[in-house]
Amino acid sequence: MKKIRYLPFGYHIVNGNIEIVPEEGALVQKIFDCYLTGMSLQGLGEMAQQTGIKFRENADRWNKNMIARMLDDERYWNETNFPPIIDTKTGLHVLSMRKQKAAAPCPVRFIQRKAACPRCGEKLSRNSKNTPRIRWDCRKCGVQIGPLTDEDFLQAVTAKFLTLCQNPELADPSRTSSGSLSIEAARLNNEINQAFNQCKVDSDQLQALILQCAAEKYKVCEIRDSDHRTLRIKTLFQEHYYDERLDAELFEQTVKKVILYPSQDIQLLLINGEVV
Repeated sequence: MKKIRYLPFGYHIVNGNIEIVPEEGALVQKIFDCYLTGMSLQGLGEMAQQTGIKFRENADRWNKNMIARMLDDERYWNETNFPPIIDTKTGLHVLSMRKQKAAAPCPVRFIQRKAACPRCGEKLSRNSKNTPRIRWDCRKCGVQIGPLTDEDFLQAVTAKFLTLCQNPELADPSRTSSGSLSIEAARLNNEINQAFNQCKVDSDQLQALILQCAAEKYKVCEIRDSDHRTLRIKTLFQEHYYDERLDAELFEQTVKKVILYPSQDIQLLLINGEVV
């Protein structure tokens, strides 16, 4: 039967006394030190996996929960019954960082939900393996963007969004001939008129032409359907003309996607279909 670990990783009992397992203790020290440099829990788990040392005998792979459990265990530096593996200064520093991260939400969480791939339009995944330098990956087409910090991403989105608030007309749909017929609709309309002027009319063919022409004209109407959305978001932007910070609620109401490019430039796809 495999032994079940009751002691924290890094310790074992010898002749009734708790002692440090040298190779495990060295790994604990490395994990704490690397965490202070900004390595993510996932990155620390992968590093521990590469050592070949098991967290416990019946666990084949390290994971983030194991790492988090170690970092939160004050017995490594603040328990009289255990010989210290970590010095008090390091332990307190890690404890402080853990509390801060638990209390502070990701600063781009509301943007993350809308981050989209510039190639296929699918949602981007936030890869925080090398925090604070974040990568954004598209699992569909393989695009990788970054690294960039959350602060830089937030600043870029904020600058673009505040520009919209100060220039609401940027939300106007880009169309050169609003309300006019498309070339295809005009062609079909002409064919219908010619058919009516013929002595013999093929009713089936004429009906087909009329339906095609109606479909083409409806495409123009679909563009017009976005006008009420445009008016709504322009009104909202005007109300926030003097904002100096990004309003998360307004952002949620008006932005459909945040398109992030490999150059780290961004575009906003608004709810009316306009890209700015």
